[in-house]
Amino acid sequence: MDILLKKVSSSELLDIRSKVLRNNASHENCKFNGDNKKSSIHIGAFINDKIIGGISIIKNNSNYKELKNCYQLRGMCVLDSFQNNGVGNKILKEAEKECKNLNIINIWMNARIKAAPFYLRSKYIDLGIRYDIKDIGLHCFLYKELK
Repeated sequence: MDILLKKVSSSELLDIRSKVLRNNASHENCKFNGDNKKSSIHIGAFINDKIIGGISIIKNNSNYKELKNCYQLRGMCVLDSFQNNGVGNKILKEAEKECKNLNIINIWMNARIKAAPFYLRSKYIDLGIRYDIKDIGLHCFLYKELK
């Protein structure tokens, strides 16, 4: 499976965010605070010019732990039919690489509980903090120091 990873605009991720993360919500409800910051990075994963996954990296302070020089990972998603094939891992590694290129020290996220094992396998740290995000569900705070 040849996957092309490339930087995209946040608007190019709205449809896949809707399908995978927001139960087919309107695109307006799939926008994130910070999507349009100059410092934000959006990565799309494509097969044959069709987007199958994506992630956004947004300069944002952590809510639960003081992290210096950090970015937040948001909206990590892969279409169901492409999950469990390494696509998510490729997207995550590309996001980490982009952060390292910017000399970012820490990355953090609000991860869905069901997705947490995926991130833990990539050496993210779980502080044991759990919280409900309205209309989406139970999440946990994860972070990673980039070296």
